[in-house]
Amino acid sequence: MRVFVFALVVGLLCSNTAFARERVNLHLAFGVRTPLYGSLVERLAAEVAERSGGRLRVRTHEPGALVPRFAYLDAVAQGSVEAAWGTPAVLSGRAPEAALFTGVPFGLDPAAHLAWVRDGAGRPLYDAMYTRFGVVGLPCVAVGPDGLAWLKQPLDESAPFRGLRVRAFGLAARILDQLGAASATGFGADLAIGLATGAFDAAEAGVPASDLAFGLHEVASIYLYPGRLQPATLIDVVVNRERWEMLGPDGRATLDAACRATAGFAEGANREANAAALQAIAAAEVAVSAPSRGTVAALRGAWAAVRDRQAAESETFAAVIRAYPPVVD
Repeated sequence: MRVFVFALVVGLLCSNTAFARERVNLHLAFGVRTPLYGSLVERLAAEVAERSGGRLRVRTHEPGALVPRFAYLDAVAQGSVEAAWGTPAVLSGRAPEAALFTGVPFGLDPAAHLAWVRDGAGRPLYDAMYTRFGVVGLPCVAVGPDGLAWLKQPLDESAPFRGLRVRAFGLAARILDQLGAASATGFGADLAIGLATGAFDAAEAGVPASDLAFGLHEVASIYLYPGRLQPATLIDVVVNRERWEMLGPDGRATLDAACRATAGFAEGANREANAAALQAIAAAEVAVSAPSRGTVAALRGAWAAVRDRQAAESETFAAVIRAYPPVVD
């Protein structure tokens, strides 16, 4: 009997050790309190645990706990961080095409964009990009669209954004700069502070749900929505290549299936959260309206100039543009 009990205890200890080895530590570029961008990772973690019967779990780490918010790629490639929840555009300075995988100006809606990256013509190009950096990428969810701008004063329709200091990111920043803006970076609560203090004249931020959470409706009286510069934002998981191989076929299949299930949930959550946020923003007496035709035309022309210039400078960027399906307005 004593031998049996001893063997049982040893077996349990060994089982727990094996279980611990199947926990993936996940750096977050967006904290779990950030609606949609971050909160959806909790759904992913639940899907992984349920689909693996608890044999594989995801442990999330808030921005800055392991590495700085967007400085995760090298850490994942080197193995000091196992995996990260972020967006391809953080690679834009090193891989120009990365911003296109996050979202294409005047492009597809979130569900269609995700399908193009995950299962369509974009997938080989997406995989090739991450292979160059020694990691594995999993397209996970897409949200959107972003608003175009939070403003204190109406735009000058004859020269929209010219001379304004605008918080913007990725391709949106380049497009606005093409129109004569001076783009600047910022995230989260810094956006509301920047608008309140005059550091920014305008902010091209995120989806309504996250913008509401960050209090932009409290410091700006005008909200142009929807925007055409970021109709979709892809959020993906990047995994250290050796850690990916260690997961084995079952673990890899579980992560992929969990991402797909989370994407299905995100589609409805995105619509509902943003619709509720727009109601709250309007209730706060913010003037919500779509950008004028003149502003959209100016933005479209600026995007064409940015796109053609970048495609001439980068064959990988040009290849992604060629693979992107045409969008009919």
